[in-house]
Amino acid sequence: MSTCSICGADPCVNPNFCRASRKTDTKKAAAEQAAKKAKANGSAAPQPPPPPSIEELQAAAGDLISAPDILTRFGTEVESAGLVGETGNAKILFLTLISRLFERPVSVVIKGVSAGGKSFTVEQVLKFFPLAAYSVRTGLSEKAIIYSDEDFRHRILIIYEAAGMNSDMLSYLIRTLLSEGRIVYEFVEKTKAGIRPRKIEKEGPTGLITTTTAPKLHPENETRLLSLGVIDTPDQTMAVMQALADDAPTDPINYASWHALQAWLAVGEREVTVPFARPLAKLIPPVAVRLRRDFKLLLTLIRAHALLHRETRARDSHGRIVATAADYAAIRGLVAKLFAEGIEATVPPTVRETVTAVGASVGGGVGEISLSALARNLKLDKNSAHHRVRKAIERGYLVNREDKRGMPAKIALADPLPDEIEILPTVEALGDCWSVGVLTGGHNKKAGKDDGGSEAERLGAPLPPNQHPNTPTPTPLERRCDHCGTLGATRQYDWPGRPDGIALHSSCEGPWFDSETTRRPLIRETARDVCVLPSST
Repeated sequence: MSTCSICGADPCVNPNFCRASRKTDTKKAAAEQAAKKAKANGSAAPQPPPPPSIEELQAAAGDLISAPDILTRFGTEVESAGLVGETGNAKILFLTLISRLFERPVSVVIKGVSAGGKSFTVEQVLKFFPLAAYSVRTGLSEKAIIYSDEDFRHRILIIYEAAGMNSDMLSYLIRTLLSEGRIVYEFVEKTKAGIRPRKIEKEGPTGLITTTTAPKLHPENETRLLSLGVIDTPDQTMAVMQALADDAPTDPINYASWHALQAWLAVGEREVTVPFARPLAKLIPPVAVRLRRDFKLLLTLIRAHALLHRETRARDSHGRIVATAADYAAIRGLVAKLFAEGIEATVPPTVRETVTAVGASVGGGVGEISLSALARNLKLDKNSAHHRVRKAIERGYLVNREDKRGMPAKIALADPLPDEIEILPTVEALGDCWSVGVLTGGHNKKAGKDDGGSEAERLGAPLPPNQHPNTPTPTPLERRCDHCGTLGATRQYDWPGRPDGIALHSSCEGPWFDSETTRRPLIRETARDVCVLPSST
């Protein structure tokens, strides 16, 4: 018997193992031989299919692309997928994932009690996005993000529990990736040539979505993330249980069209201008330093909503997408309370309800109440009541007078609740600052100088040549309204200095004419320069 070529023994030590090894070697040799033969014959290795074109993606997305209110449609579909009561949070997460396409994505933390549905909300939203949009982790070691082979550019990092990044080093690295858009980490390592320096660069931009049961994160992280809260009321618990009990069949959601929409957004124009950003900044009271960062976040969300509706938005002279009143109105409805709560200019309804309940229980405000009694008064479980009390104590509205560890809490009133302060102005408060393309010149002639905005933000979208009569046409036109910037203008008019005239919705005509009877044009400068904010009085 000859010596085994695998183990070298005579007889063979492990025949089964050696036979398997021979088969593997034979297959490997055959593959190498086939590759050499193909190279000799000049044939190239099979190439992966090319990525779909923007036209193919548009076709795959269907009518989603041109829908007038895609965010509302998403809310309807995510509810039909089983999400109950948390549609507002889901919409914010949806826009957060869209913001990955910008240079400074939004980051979000969802706070609430265990079993409150934080992770479930995130999971339901992620179904509407392709895997290329995000990267999921349940936890990370201290320096894993540096050594990871994952590409984090224009993606959202999902960490289901903030405790998964509890290391100070990891927290710092993620914070740097979010704020600076990259990590540059240098260290020394042993090599054959001795100790040598090595530098690793991890590129962004990257956003973060995480969840926590804590009322607050590390202060450096807290100011970088938009904080959302889950609903912990008995009514919400009842609604969730009823949804779980309902086994009626539902129509399947076409997630593929939503994925195609996201891929379509990623390959087309992604730059968005907000022409009303300057007057909006003037109307937000500068009551906290944090607003410097939050205002950027607000503009990013507005841009995300405008990008989502790219097909129905006007373009400026540089081809950028122009945000409209509809974009601000949608975002304000979602985050107005959150912004006020973030700078503690207002109090979350759950905290206000809890503090009020303590006040009602202690009479004149000098007494104390136990956590169990407070939970009964609020008709909540003890865990939910404890979470609310922790938030109120963090803000200074309640205090625990029991200083002995392990003893029942003695909850009492502390600082009085503040009055509500409105941080984000209403749509109406911005007056006539929504118009784009209403111009006879590009500069503020009253001031005698540029107002500081870019030319692209002052100029309206170029309009295609279009023959139009001297009287309004009652049928919808394939033009964008020169007032609100959306498609479907119903009337066209001759206009001084505009060879192509103007197109307006009937509801947008008021600011353009002196009266309904004479219909004389009001010649104005750029809307950005001359919009009049309503008097505060």
